[in-house]
Amino acid sequence: MTVQSTLRHTAAEEAIAEFVDKYTKRFRSRLKGTSRTTRLLAALALAASIILAGEGTRRRWKRRRLEREQGKKLVRTNSFLFNKDGSRTIYVPHQNGTSKVVIHTTKPLTFEAHRRLFLNPPRVSGLRDGTVPSAQTKPGLNLAFLHQFLSLMSIMIPRWTSKEAGLLVSHGVFLMLRTYLSLVVARLDGEIVRDLVAGNGRRFLWGIVKVSPSIAPARRLGHSILFILGTNLGFYQ
Repeated sequence: MTVQSTLRHTAAEEAIAEFVDKYTKRFRSRLKGTSRTTRLLAALALAASIILAGEGTRRRWKRRRLEREQGKKLVRTNSFLFNKDGSRTIYVPHQNGTSKVVIHTTKPLTFEAHRRLFLNPPRVSGLRDGTVPSAQTKPGLNLAFLHQFLSLMSIMIPRWTSKEAGLLVSHGVFLMLRTYLSLVVARLDGEIVRDLVAGNGRRFLWGIVKVSPSIAPARRLGHSILFILGTNLGFYQ
């Protein structure tokens, strides 16, 4: 059994080495065919990109460090910051550090209109005026739950042509796409493990090539879902 495992591992290593050597030789042959000026410009572009990326990373790290220090100070004093647009920025404990949360103020007219939804039943509920369940009624599968649910839906989605309706539909579509991508990636991961155990180097590399394009869409979908949860659909503003 030990000899067979060693042979399989060696075959996989040979396939990977052959793949790397093939494309290394192809890259070197193309590089030799370029002129000296092209090489110099490429080297300058590479150096400039490395310098700019390093400077951007340094500034971003410095900005995050200042925000982290400010957040720890505000958390200790239980304070917040006023922004120019009237919103407030608070820092809340998150894991080993702090997280910044921006709270936008609600207009008094909007707040009063939303408050009346809980006093007067929406038309779609079918309830008449004066039939609103009392505040002492415990919500369950009853009229109190129906009244509160429809009132909240009227706030979340004012009309079906609003931005919030589009966000809700997009959120559902993104969740379904992420579930589908998760199933596809799980199946490809199973094939990669199978080929790795079997010592099939070419199919193992081809599996990695197939699973690579699905990484960026999966990350993008995750960021999109988090973005939608951070809009008016997830917070009352």
